Amino acid sequence: MSSSEKMVRVVVVDDHILFAEGTVSMLSSETYISVVAIAKNGSECLKNVKEEHLDVVLLDINLPDCCGTDLIEKIKALDSTVSIIMLTGQDPAGYVNVSLKKGAQGFLLKDCSKAEMIAAILQVSRGKFYFSQNMAPYLRTAIIGKEMQKNDIKGKSLTPKEIEIIDLIAQGLHNREIATTLGIKTRTVDFHVTNILPKLGVKSRFEAVRIYIKNKEVSG
Repeated sequence: MSSSEKMVRVVVVDDHILFAEGTVSMLSSETYISVVAIAKNGSECLKNVKEEHLDVVLLDINLPDCCGTDLIEKIKALDSTVSIIMLTGQDPAGYVNVSLKKGAQGFLLKDCSKAEMIAAILQVSRGKFYFSQNMAPYLRTAIIGKEMQKNDIKGKSLTPKEIEIIDLIAQGLHNREIATTLGIKTRTVDFHVTNILPKLGVKSRFEAVRIYIKNKEVSG
């Protein structure tokens, strides 16, 4: 790891020890991630947030002493800079919207791959959002339900190709998958995405999709 890279400090909050220890083991080979603790309940989670100067909390929804969503605001009150990724092995419907409203930056299903968990941790540690690829239907509902801060697309139109691309992003596809679907190069998709974000006046894919879907609903 270069001196310019920052180690991402993580706590895993889950009362299923086998899953928690498996997650720690899985992440142990990642150069830029350090799991500093396992918390088995909400109380231990808050204690770690106070003491460990964390960057990311991997937070299970179902804990023995509380619901994980109820911890989000408490964590943020202790340290507003901590990023939170919600974890669940169950149907996430009903949890996505409330998690976003309370300040979570990501949502992972427990059957996600190691690569996806690492990508999620690194992305939210940089102030971005991340959601499991299989969550597109739930995410779309949450986005439409969220109150819009912008009512238009800042007067700028997306090109037909940009509309194709953001529509596929809204379906949960990543750039490489979009490239395969459209029969173009991944770097071409990257280029279009970098143009889409400023056109919509946003800095993340999640915000772009939120505006795109809301605008589509209104115009439809």
